[in-house]
Amino acid sequence: MNMPRHTAMHRTHRIRRGFSLLEMLVALGISAALLTATLVSLTASFRAYQSTTEQASTHVVGRVVMHRVMALVRNGVGFGPLPEDARENSIATDEMTFLDDLDREITLRLDRTSRTLYMQVDGSGEQVLLEGVSGPRDDDGTELGAFQLEYVNGSKLVRASFDLTVAADDTAQLAIEGNDVVPIRLVGSTAPRRIVW
Repeated sequence: MNMPRHTAMHRTHRIRRGFSLLEMLVALGISAALLTATLVSLTASFRAYQSTTEQASTHVVGRVVMHRVMALVRNGVGFGPLPEDARENSIATDEMTFLDDLDREITLRLDRTSRTLYMQVDGSGEQVLLEGVSGPRDDDGTELGAFQLEYVNGSKLVRASFDLTVAADDTAQLAIEGNDVVPIRLVGSTAPRRIVW
């Protein structure tokens, strides 16, 4: 049984025909959904990377600064400020001074306005130790001193405690990254080794 030539050509023409408009629209919709999902996951990946690197670098820098400050306090003498009343055992402050093991006057100061922790040596210019720093607050939002100094007899420092919160913020910025800043709390406590009455 031979098919007419016209029917055979018509069948060949059907086989060679391309995608319909509806099929193309469906394929484009699926491709767009897949690309959108990929872009969303890529953006989330960049934000997670930024947050992790910022926290890691801030942790390292914060630990180094706290270690340095506590080492200075451990080897220091002549601490101030002293309580106004000699019967008081402690004082909370954002600034403290003492003499280091080379008899240099060291001043540590938290500037809450600029959110910066400064160190000054022998009255020279202040050096920035850490930026993005804030001190503790109570439940009502009242500022508490970042340095808690505990004295015996109102003049001998027996313990110095530090309570600082640092906003993790790396200097590298990409447009795709988010601006999520996760604060890191740095708390430390030490006692002076040198005994001076």
